[in-house]
Amino acid sequence: MRKHPRTLIWLLLFLVCTTFMMPGQPAWGAGDDVVSESGRPHRVVLHLNSGDEKVQRGALNNIKNLYQEFSSQSLTVELVVHGAGLPILIKKGTPFAAELSELRKTYGVHYTACSNTMKTMKVTREDLIDEVGDTVPAIVRLVERQEQGWVYIKP
Repeated sequence: MRKHPRTLIWLLLFLVCTTFMMPGQPAWGAGDDVVSESGRPHRVVLHLNSGDEKVQRGALNNIKNLYQEFSSQSLTVELVVHGAGLPILIKKGTPFAAELSELRKTYGVHYTACSNTMKTMKVTREDLIDEVGDTVPAIVRLVERQEQGWVYIKP
């Protein structure tokens, strides 16, 4: 008979605890209809300045992973590339040309090449893959995007 009150207390405690865990919060990875708290789509700017193919691969994987969690209607991604990372956007020599093209076509990923790095490396607009949108100073673009409220990620 003594065990019954203890069981009842534990049951009530369990019910109280689980009640607070149930309000309509979306589960991690809730899917395509996830938007930011402001109700606007998520905006992410990735900063790539590494010539290391593993780092570049990681950046592209980050982009794919984001789009697996959010739909292209609720997410905008821009990859800003400068310094040693610029060769990822150069037609001759990039091992990622097909993948960059596919990300652009499938999700609308934006690519920005640093105009200052292009001058230093003597790279012209024609040397870049067709998917590159803007050629502006990378640091300026990163500052602008952050001032506009974009989430900054450095892989």
